[in-house]
Amino acid sequence: MRGRERVTPAGRRLRAGCPDRPLGLSLGLALGLSLGGCATSEQDGVGRAQRSSQVHPEAGGPGGLSVDSERAGGTPDDRLRVLVTGFNDWRELGDPPELWRCRDNPSCRLLVGPAYTGRPEDYRGPLVGALRDVAPEIDWQFETFPVTWGEFEAFPKHDFDVVVNLGLGIYDRRDTLQVEVGAFNLNTGDDARGQARTGPISEGDPDQLWAPADSPVAARIAAAVSRPAAEFTVRSAEARAENSYICNETHYAALRALSDGGHPNLEAVYFLHLPYAAEDDDDHAKLAGGVAVLISRLVDPDAG
Repeated sequence: MRGRERVTPAGRRLRAGCPDRPLGLSLGLALGLSLGGCATSEQDGVGRAQRSSQVHPEAGGPGGLSVDSERAGGTPDDRLRVLVTGFNDWRELGDPPELWRCRDNPSCRLLVGPAYTGRPEDYRGPLVGALRDVAPEIDWQFETFPVTWGEFEAFPKHDFDVVVNLGLGIYDRRDTLQVEVGAFNLNTGDDARGQARTGPISEGDPDQLWAPADSPVAARIAAAVSRPAAEFTVRSAEARAENSYICNETHYAALRALSDGGHPNLEAVYFLHLPYAAEDDDDHAKLAGGVAVLISRLVDPDAG
């Protein structure tokens, strides 16, 4: 069995990421309450702990990984740790390119909030608030990356039980979310710095990399795509040569970390491709609502 035993705020023991782990209030039900205006705010102080910030210096960059988590009982060592990441912009970044611009890419806007340039000191976007309101018992952590080759490969993954990477990847419609099933062993294209890669990610390995058979990933994806997420259709897509840019490389690195045995706490990894926000969703709140429902179902198989 993968993962480590954790204790919920109510004192019930679970093994991180197992399909039958109890979360108390269903994430789906909690999300409905949150989006319906029934969730308490941080100012209410009801059942919510003081926000605290930590830094993982090994993550690299100014200040390393910003860990800005709502603590609601328990300690960082006995709560399920879920990392959610997004990507910055990669087009028309200027000369030299401003790699930390977050303006056009919905995957970073969901985490950062309004358009921002520079490495974020914390994350207060609409998806951050939705997930923390839905499941304050989970230690949600967030990070954004520039669109450059190798970013996630070098990122420390041993601290997390579940990793959910987000990226822009649906261009023909704005009402669909896509879960990637496996990753393709291929890099093609120029990154935001103009650095080109063409060829296998891992020389000599098979074309496709899947989640290990003993992980809950495949079953949870199948369950998650069987129904809409709020106003969004959910679909899955298998690893393919056409998807060989940095989103695919990121998922390949996450799947390899899940498979190689070097990250014993890591239970599941997912990659979600997103559309642009709808024209009437300037603050990305509607997109955040759908993505929060989908993430909740991948993290908690009993979510509504």
